[in-house]
Amino acid sequence: MFFRHREAMRSFVLMIVALALASCARGEPSEVTLEVGKAVRVNGCNVFLHHALLGEPFVTDVTWVCDAPESALKEKKWWGEGIPPPASSMYAGDCMRLNKKIYCMVNIEPGESATLKATYEVRHRDGGFFERIR
Repeated sequence: MFFRHREAMRSFVLMIVALALASCARGEPSEVTLEVGKAVRVNGCNVFLHHALLGEPFVTDVTWVCDAPESALKEKKWWGEGIPPPASSMYAGDCMRLNKKIYCMVNIEPGESATLKATYEVRHRDGGFFERIR
């Protein structure tokens, strides 16, 4: 009797772990690496890394648009219709809001790439309250 209970408990725990892993796999990745000169989709926004510059400290020039369709990523005008949005300089530790998540710059490889990490999640409609993603 004890053996059956133990097997049932083990199966239950394995099922919970499998469900948790499956739900994590479907979400947005917590880190995304941007490559110089390429547009990518991050949390529903098109993001373009213009430069990752060597300097003291390292700096990037990044542009993003959250109302452009994903299909625009394949086009020269990755931002969609109209004029291109202005670029913003970002250093390691700087953050930007992409829809309901705030991504912070965690690594810059000069001339090659920059890595953003989903660090905060907006918890209120007006964006005034957010909490750290764990």
